[in-house]
Amino acid sequence: MAPHLAMTSASWSDMDAAPRFAAAALSLVLVPEEPGVYAWYRARERMYVGKADSLRDRVWGNHLGQGRGLTSSAFRRNVAEHLGFGSSAEIKSGAIELSDDQLADVRSWIMSSEVAWLTCVAKADAISLETKLKDEFKPPLTKI
Repeated sequence: MAPHLAMTSASWSDMDAAPRFAAAALSLVLVPEEPGVYAWYRARERMYVGKADSLRDRVWGNHLGQGRGLTSSAFRRNVAEHLGFGSSAEIKSGAIELSDDQLADVRSWIMSSEVAWLTCVAKADAISLETKLKDEFKPPLTKI
């Protein structure tokens, strides 16, 4: 698992150097419970960055979830938008409901990606690090 980093010195180079896990091969026990920041990569390109109060809950529970609802995962909604299934906002509000085939396409896209993370000592540190990374570089599927 990634070491805790001092938030004043962490950067995208630290995230890019962190171990990456293929989503399709990831298991619950590999994802730490600590707060932190995670990044999704596809074809070695940074695609999304987010923070988590618990990396396990966010990465495993929300982003790798298989349910129909996408309200708890901006990443899944943004992938759906990227694939042309409607805007993230419309999907979140329920104005657009994805078909089973579209949900399968979102899941396939995510499962063909990799995820890396940096753990933090506290939730506030994760928020600060996420902000710092977004200021340095905002990946294409990261909205805000």
